[in-house]
Amino acid sequence: MPLGPRSEQKVVVQEGVWPSSSIRTRWRDIVAEANTSGEVLVTHHHRAEVVIVSLARYEQLKRKAAATEALSSLRDEFDREMAVLRLPGAAKKLRKLSSVSPERIAAAANAASARRKRR
Repeated sequence: MPLGPRSEQKVVVQEGVWPSSSIRTRWRDIVAEANTSGEVLVTHHHRAEVVIVSLARYEQLKRKAAATEALSSLRDEFDREMAVLRLPGAAKKLRKLSSVSPERIAAAANAASARRKRR
């Protein structure tokens, strides 16, 4: 059965999935769907090739990635600081610290901060 011109061919797509052959002829529909659903999968020979993402979804993904990156670096820093508690003698040092006055703790923290700044 002969097919008509491309513009007359009916493209059968699953929601959110478009064949790459439709990019040129159905671009506006694809963009509209991406803006509605957030993303559209483009296939080539029925295999996933790329994803077209709406600008709103892209910005949302960037914000999440930035937040995750910041949390990850904070978590790593916290883990490095807490690793001291696993060293031999850490419990004894903690007991000793619990009897130290707030003024001495503040002085020690300030001294440690000054040492870090000099590095």
